Amino acid sequence: MIRLLLGELRADWRSWAGLVLVAAVAGLAIGIGGSFLETGLHVGGRRGTGISGASSMILVFGGVSAIAVTSAVARLAVDLGRPGYARWQLCGVTPRQTAAVVLCQVVVLSLTGAALGLGATAQLAPFVLRLAFEGASGGYDTTTAIVGPLTAVFVGGGVLLVALLGGLPAARRAARTPALEALRESEPRGAAMRWWRGALFAVMTTGVVAAVQAWISSAAAATSVDRNTLISQTPLIAPLLTVVIVTGGPVLYAPLLRAWTALLPARASSAWFLARHQARYHLGRSTASITPLLTGTAMLGGLYTVIATWGAAARAAGEPFEGLELGQAIVLLGGPLLLAGVGAAAVVFMSNRTQAREQALLSASGATTAVIVRAAVLQALIHVCTAALLSGAVIGVTGVLTAAMLRPFYPAVTPQFDVGSAGILVGAGALLTAAAVLIPVLSRLRASVATALSAV
Repeated sequence: MIRLLLGELRADWRSWAGLVLVAAVAGLAIGIGGSFLETGLHVGGRRGTGISGASSMILVFGGVSAIAVTSAVARLAVDLGRPGYARWQLCGVTPRQTAAVVLCQVVVLSLTGAALGLGATAQLAPFVLRLAFEGASGGYDTTTAIVGPLTAVFVGGGVLLVALLGGLPAARRAARTPALEALRESEPRGAAMRWWRGALFAVMTTGVVAAVQAWISSAAAATSVDRNTLISQTPLIAPLLTVVIVTGGPVLYAPLLRAWTALLPARASSAWFLARHQARYHLGRSTASITPLLTGTAMLGGLYTVIATWGAAARAAGEPFEGLELGQAIVLLGGPLLLAGVGAAAVVFMSNRTQAREQALLSASGATTAVIVRAAVLQALIHVCTAALLSGAVIGVTGVLTAAMLRPFYPAVTPQFDVGSAGILVGAGALLTAAAVLIPVLSRLRASVATALSAV
C-alpha cells in the first residue's frame, strides 16, 4: 500500500502540490496566532494578557480562512483523483483500501505543509509581533516571540483537522463510487448537502442569531468597562458569517451561480455557453475556486465595515476614534488574504490536467482557439463574480448587525458599508485568476490535439 501511495503522488503530483502549498499557508496563519498565545502565556502579567488577547482575534480570522480554503482544496485534490482510484478498484484494490490510501495521502501532505508553515512561523513571528504592537508602551517592543510546542500543536493539529474536513468525505465518496461510474463521470455526484453538514449549518445559523440577540441584551445593562469589551467583539461578526456561508456552500453556491448566470442567456455566445456549462457542471472545482476569494473578500470588507460603522457612530457622539492601524490590519488580515491568493492559484494549478483534456476535446470537436480562450476566461470570471456576490452578502449583513449591536451605546448609529477595499480585492482577484487561467491555456494550444489527448 505504501508503494501505491507513493506511486500515486508521483503520477498525479499536480493535484496534491496545491494541498501542500495551501496547508503551509494555513499553518502560517494558525501558527502566528499560536505563537502570540504561547508568548503571552510565557510573558505573563498585563503585557502577556495583551498579547494573548491579540492571539484570539488572529486565530479567529486565520482559523476561519484555514478551515474554508484548506478543506475545499483537500476535497478538490481527492475528487480530481477519482479516475485513478477507479482504476485501482478495477485492478483489485478494495474500496476500504482505496479510502485508507487516500486518507494517508491527505494526512502526509497536510502534515508536510504544516511543517513548512511552522518553519515560516518561526521566521516571521518576531516581525509580526513587532508590527502588531508598534508604538505601544509597556515593553511590547522588547518582547521575544516564542514558537514552541504549543504553537506546533496548534499548527499540526489545526492543519490536519481542516484538511480531513474536506478530505475524509471526499475519500469515502471516492471509495464508494463504482469504478465504471467514476471513469464515465468526471464530476462526482452528490452535490446536495449531507445530513450532518445540514445540521451543522442549521446549528451555526441559529447560534449566530442567538449570540447577536444575547449580545444586544447584555449591552443594554452594560457598565462602562463591559461596554468597551462588548464593542471590541464586533469585528468577529464577519468571520462568523463567513463560516456559516462556507458551511452552507452545497446549498448556496450552486443555486446562486445558476441564478445569476441565467440572466445572460446561453445563446449570447458559444464561449459563454461553454463557460456557464463548465462552471455549473464542475461544482467541485467551482466550489474550490469560489471559496478562497469569498473568504478573503468577506474578511476584508467585513472588518472595514465594522470599523467604518463604529467610527462613524463614535465621531457623531463626539468621542475620539483612532480606527485600525495598518500594522494591525496586516496582522489580522494577512493570513486570510494570503490564503485567498494562494488558494485560488492552487486550484487553477491543480485543475490544469483536467482542463487540458477538456480543451483538447473542444479542439477535436471543432471549437476555435478564440472560443476556447474566451470560455476559459469567462469561467474564471464566473467564479470571481459568484464569490463577490456571496462576500457582498456577508458585508451587508455585517453592517446591519454591527449597527444593531452598537445601538445600545450609540442610538443614532447607521450601517456604513466599506465596499472599496473589497472591490479592489475582487478586481485584483479577477485579473490574477484570468491571467492564471489564460497563460496555461495559450501554452496548451500550441500542442496538437492528438498529443494533448494522449498525454491525459
